[in-house]
Amino acid sequence: MAESMRAIRLDETGPPANLRCIETDRPVLAPDGVLIRVAYAGIIYADAEARRGTYYRKTTLPWFPGREAAGIVAAIGSAVTGFKPGDRVAALVMGGGCYAEYVQARTAPHQLPSGSEGAPSDIIALPDGVSFTRALVYLVNFRLAHILFHAWARTPPHARIMVHGAAGGMGAMLLQLAAQQGCETIAMVRNEMEADFCRRLGAAHAIDASQHDYVAAIEALGGGVHFSFNGVGGDTINRDPLLLAPFGELICYGYVAGKQPIDFFALDRTLSIKSFNADNFLKTPHFAAATAAMREQFHRAALLDAGRIFPLPQAAEAHEALESGDFLGKIVLQP
Repeated sequence: MAESMRAIRLDETGPPANLRCIETDRPVLAPDGVLIRVAYAGIIYADAEARRGTYYRKTTLPWFPGREAAGIVAAIGSAVTGFKPGDRVAALVMGGGCYAEYVQARTAPHQLPSGSEGAPSDIIALPDGVSFTRALVYLVNFRLAHILFHAWARTPPHARIMVHGAAGGMGAMLLQLAAQQGCETIAMVRNEMEADFCRRLGAAHAIDASQHDYVAAIEALGGGVHFSFNGVGGDTINRDPLLLAPFGELICYGYVAGKQPIDFFALDRTLSIKSFNADNFLKTPHFAAATAAMREQFHRAALLDAGRIFPLPQAAEAHEALESGDFLGKIVLQP
């Protein structure tokens, strides 16, 4: 095994071009460490926020991005049980560093270079029939969507819901969960390719918000919306309440279109507006339930695959695609 590896490093927060592919030392195996030879690394929108320096946590530089990895266990520390070299795994590595040829997933709390305590990684053994890229589609997005949909919104069967960014990683998972619950789903899209993708995932309606006033289009369907799952933000935060039925819920879990304040006193009905931080759920039974549901999903016949794959040195281009929305589902890097 080589002592060095390629990895992506950020030395200054800012645009995607600041992501550089460098040669660096392979992680030194800790007693509680699982060293993974990365086959693919997943990209989530929080990576872009941290890269820009706009994430709710400060980005400590130099920063090695990436929390999602899938690959083969290369080595294990002396204190590790339950895994062995050669195992196929996917891992949520809270300490980052997955945009690399190797990443160490720690199995116990540990001290980070900043001095704070790092959380154990969440390592999932993969069934033989689940590819690395398919595993990354579900590893984080499915479980977060499950928590949003079932634990936080407590969406009942046959509810009418709307999903912003429905063709993205989180949106696609919400559509699948809604279809399993028998919900009537309204998908917000930007083109016919996205609309077709969402209909195949069970959306009853697909509205191109780039071509139509989505509020007017949904009002034309008649009736109110019970739940809006909004990871877009921007002016949609103040427009969604116009569509919600009394006692409806607006679940705000992202702000790719920017942050805007909500004018509560402009609302003419009783609504719930909920924020969301996944960290609050990681140590709750809801996360365990979401993990069990993901494992069950792995055994379903039709799993979604990654929408776009970029070579590791093209991490900057991958972030540009993420921010432009030029993809369906999930973007991954291949070292």
